[in-house]
Amino acid sequence: MEKKVYNLKKSSLGKVTFEDGTAFCMITGKNDNGEEFREILIIKSLEELIKNFHKWSIEIISLNIKEIDTFNNKIKNWLIQNWMENGILSFKKELYENSGLEEIKNMGAIEFLNSEPEISQLILVHIATKYTSGHLKIPINELELSIRYIKNILAINFWDDRVNKEEE
Repeated sequence: MEKKVYNLKKSSLGKVTFEDGTAFCMITGKNDNGEEFREILIIKSLEELIKNFHKWSIEIISLNIKEIDTFNNKIKNWLIQNWMENGILSFKKELYENSGLEEIKNMGAIEFLNSEPEISQLILVHIATKYTSGHLKIPINELELSIRYIKNILAINFWDDRVNKEEE
């Protein structure tokens, strides 16, 4: 890959900005053949990550693991055994407080976990962001989830031509 060097001039200052932030999410694991897979999702905010994580993670897992239903059941059992209070129930409480969905208020933990297909993936994101400093190891197919959020990113827009002709 060729190295490029950019010389920034005073006229380029309008192109350099601080963006609100970016979320990085990485999933690694072993597929059915024992080969490692690694995928990274870069997205603008944690809210966007939460909205897109289910679709993205299902896509990655289904490309690497044939028995997706068996895999999902193993994940759910692992969550029940290891993350009942600080995981399933804390996510249910937070979801209820933020959304006000009355139907989940009186659900039991397992009923809540099985209520929607994306709940288990969202609980994994919840655990990683709230309880494990952004890195969660799951002993099923050596799955690991890493989530990082960078609040302010220095961004340089080389595509937008805002050069002030008067300054040149």
